[in-house]
Amino acid sequence: MSKRVIIIGCGIAGPVLAMLLKHKGFDVVIYERQPEIQPSGLALGVSPQTFKVLSILGLAEPLIPLGQPLEEMTTYSQLRGEILGKTNWVAIIRSWLGWPLILISRARYCQYLFDSAKGRGVEIHFNKRFADIREEGEKVTAVFADGTEVVGDLLIGCDGLHSGVRNALFGKDEVTYTGLVQIGGFAPKPEYFESMKPGMLQVFGDGAHLICTPVNSTTMMWVTTLPQPTEAYEDWRRLGKDETKEMLKGLQAASWENGPKELIAATTSVTKYGLYERPILPVWHKGRVVLVGDAAHPTSPHLGQGANQAMEDCYHLVRLLCKAEPFTDSSLQTAFEEYERIRIPIVTQAVEGAKAEGARRVQVGKEACEERDELIASGAGDTPERRKLQIQLLQGPFMGESEI
Repeated sequence: MSKRVIIIGCGIAGPVLAMLLKHKGFDVVIYERQPEIQPSGLALGVSPQTFKVLSILGLAEPLIPLGQPLEEMTTYSQLRGEILGKTNWVAIIRSWLGWPLILISRARYCQYLFDSAKGRGVEIHFNKRFADIREEGEKVTAVFADGTEVVGDLLIGCDGLHSGVRNALFGKDEVTYTGLVQIGGFAPKPEYFESMKPGMLQVFGDGAHLICTPVNSTTMMWVTTLPQPTEAYEDWRRLGKDETKEMLKGLQAASWENGPKELIAATTSVTKYGLYERPILPVWHKGRVVLVGDAAHPTSPHLGQGANQAMEDCYHLVRLLCKAEPFTDSSLQTAFEEYERIRIPIVTQAVEGAKAEGARRVQVGKEACEERDELIASGAGDTPERRKLQIQLLQGPFMGESEI
């Protein structure tokens, strides 16, 4: 009899984890607190590490045309009015790892994963807000806010930064506001960008940083990071038309030449959200419950590793659960400890690297910004340690053949 696995959360990790488990013969069901898949957020990068995991399910190749493969990255200094560097590292990555780096709208990516999971027979329930856990013998029960309960052999929390599963296991710890907000939106590709290769343009300014990139052949996404002392709730919030107009007028980047000005002026929708931190847990499991993705190790978006690292969690957890069958308390304990041993060192580096990148991007004061821009232009900031981390992150959960 196949083991029943309860997954809490149907964002990005939940559907992929469910499909991998179903692929290996597990009985899987997902419970999501929202009433439907949310069209929230902006865009994200899908790197080779994720493509390797999706390829196990035959979902990698069909994903590529839904986004925009990137060919180069250009770094520009607003203060100096010049390009600090340009690289075709994305092409190098593809030739090395066999997969591209693409940018895709978060809404489109989530819908793709949801549709794929439903198409493979994964059972998904909406409007199910997780409330508590109860363990009895070799079974775990998920209790929901509407009073219903469901019993399984294993429960996996994929419910993000504010994970209710994490709170139920280890108590509620602090979610700390970083003092930074991100404001971004989508726009039809301005004529200015038509002659450029598809790629990422990042602009460093005094007290603000901007990234703009295509998400398909006709649409671009931009996002600016800037300090905001007062707390800004981290849930993605779509802004109304009048509010959008006023906000865009007040942005530093709205007046930046060489692309940003035209892009922001053409914006059709805007989202604003605060950036928050929550500690990486030293242990991600208790009994027959385990955490995946942001529930265990939330990260700021500055290295684009949040969703990609969650895919590596999914791969290793499924691989180790297959080895743990038939499930016993002892075999699950061994699997979870090995999962944490493999994943915690990597995600710790990713989270710390993202935090350092965020500090580098948003510096205030002409002298500090000039020093930073010179460091970037000279290449001195691209240390061997930084390159080593990038390589380690991008190569993914395995080299060669998958063990799943």
